[in-house]
Amino acid sequence: MSEAREVDSSKKQKVLTWTEKYRPKTLDDIAHQEEVVTMLKGALQGKDLPHLLFYGPPGTGKTSTALAFCRQLFPSSIFRDRVLDLNASDERGISVVRQKIQAFSKTTLGSSNKEDVLRLKIIILDEVDAMTREAQAAMRRVIEDFSKTTRFILICNYVSRLIPPVVSRCAKFRFKSLPAEVQVQRLRTICDAEGTPMSEDELKQVMEYSEGDLRRAVCTLQSLAPILKNGDESARNCYLRGSSDALLISDLCKTLPSADVPQIISMTKSITKSCTGVAFIRRCFHQMLDDNLINDENISVMGKLVAVCEKRILDGCDLENNLLDFLLTLRETIH
Repeated sequence: MSEAREVDSSKKQKVLTWTEKYRPKTLDDIAHQEEVVTMLKGALQGKDLPHLLFYGPPGTGKTSTALAFCRQLFPSSIFRDRVLDLNASDERGISVVRQKIQAFSKTTLGSSNKEDVLRLKIIILDEVDAMTREAQAAMRRVIEDFSKTTRFILICNYVSRLIPPVVSRCAKFRFKSLPAEVQVQRLRTICDAEGTPMSEDELKQVMEYSEGDLRRAVCTLQSLAPILKNGDESARNCYLRGSSDALLISDLCKTLPSADVPQIISMTKSITKSCTGVAFIRRCFHQMLDDNLINDENISVMGKLVAVCEKRILDGCDLENNLLDFLLTLRETIH
């Protein structure tokens, strides 16, 4: 009986999130990052490979590009021996540099074969901007000492958080935000593969909600899949609306200049129930730019207000209180 259960479990397919299931497998699958793809394809042909620093907005393909390059560079038989993939935000102290990175760098290369184009090991450090400055300083020394046999691919969102000695030792590549048409095309491919019916307008709503982050858009699409397949129009519209409720933002921009405090409190409660704070503030800011409520006289004050409120929300402060403060200050600024 136990043997039968083992056979059944072995036949089960591995369950993957859609972000992993549809992660690009080769460099040809990487979208809109021609410069770095061209350089990496040259390395696949045997050209010199420097230490690399990938930076840019989240969800633009930095980690996917590094993994796709390593999969093409090393055959599966030696992949685990040649590639170390670490998330530096989880292990950000100096101990990870000494125990894992340095230990991996010291290991000797195995026997070569015809498919082994570059006799190198590669260390992929994701979210390296979360590492402490002490850990970065220790890593700089490792980069220098083991450059003959090891290459580093450092990945971060904010290059300004890295110490200059680390940045100067890498070739920098900025990953650009993906254009709307590229995102919609990729989302359409996933929808067709998963049998999830969505119109072009609905895909654009998901794309706007994700704000250029394709990984976030794919996660949103997966969470919406059961609702979309169910066919319930009211639930469909409710979940697709998300934080990009254009009607709510448009009404707010029209009524806010003349609204009193009780009305603003009521607005804040309705916004808190139906929108996510940071996305709403950004959308509201862009809508007011379009409506000419923000001009040359108040744009500096407005920009600072948006930045401060975003930081408070991301730091974990109360959403409703921050939105109330944002709207009250916004009304006074417009007047």
